[in-house]
Amino acid sequence: MSVVRIERGRLGGPGPVMPVLTVRADEPGPVVVVGGNLHGDECTGIGAVHAVAALLPDVLQRGTVHLYPSLNPKGLEAGTRTIPGDALDPNRAFPGSMRGSPTERHAWRIWSDLMARRPALYIDLHTDSGDAIPYAIVDRVVRGRGQDRMAARCVELAEASGLTVLREYPADRYRRFELDRSLPGALVNGPGVPAVTLEIGPRRRVDPRAVRLAVDGVVGILSALWMARRPAPLHASRRADRVWRRDSGPRTTRNGLLIPVLCPGESFVRGQPLAEIRGLAGEVREVLRAPGPGFVVALSERTHVAVGSATCTIAVPEETRR
Repeated sequence: MSVVRIERGRLGGPGPVMPVLTVRADEPGPVVVVGGNLHGDECTGIGAVHAVAALLPDVLQRGTVHLYPSLNPKGLEAGTRTIPGDALDPNRAFPGSMRGSPTERHAWRIWSDLMARRPALYIDLHTDSGDAIPYAIVDRVVRGRGQDRMAARCVELAEASGLTVLREYPADRYRRFELDRSLPGALVNGPGVPAVTLEIGPRRRVDPRAVRLAVDGVVGILSALWMARRPAPLHASRRADRVWRRDSGPRTTRNGLLIPVLCPGESFVRGQPLAEIRGLAGEVREVLRAPGPGFVVALSERTHVAVGSATCTIAVPEETRR
């Protein structure tokens, strides 16, 4: 049986303390990095990292796993998505810059540490909304050689999480939204490191059920690399009937109360109502309808919405272009 060691360290360089937990088997194998809480208000990943670190001594058979519980401790303390004092989304700042804004310098510190570990895979732990199905998301590979091969490898590893796998927005919107500057996006489109993002749990608290689900997903992916022998169970909400991609639900043209019609996981057809905009007296100001077939992934966390708000996150067939 492989001997497993746990080491506790921290990222180097100036800035807030960011612990790193390293779990190492004596049998050589791949190096995997798992990161949580890059968005400071997304907390499930912290509990998941701690739980994975506690479990790995019993299941890790080869290789090394580096675990970052919080990649944004100041945002965590402040309860903000961003780094306090800087409006830039930290997950649109990679690979960062030594002389950039505070967020770009922070991203550079993370990037430098991660690259020094020479990972074969990066797993990013995020959350969507308080009412969402859990899912794995795969970035678009829009630069570099072997794009199809890299994309296929990321999908293969994402499937091992046991969750619904969604591709990101089409390439034009992917670039426009600067998702190639997210940490996973910069990895697959830069040094060519495969990456998978798990979107699991509510945002602002560590939910025990979400933590267990994230642990299953992470260890399932490690099992696909033959680093462990504990494949992830298939989640009840998993959709593998076709190739799906993430999309935004229809946007409002009236302000008012957002009243969902469908729940996460429920399917719809073209023209089916997804939500209504109502006034406080209950009058219907607008009915928002599905642009085509798909299913609901997550509901908005807002009730009163302004014009131009997305009603929900949806999944649509990959061949659909909007």
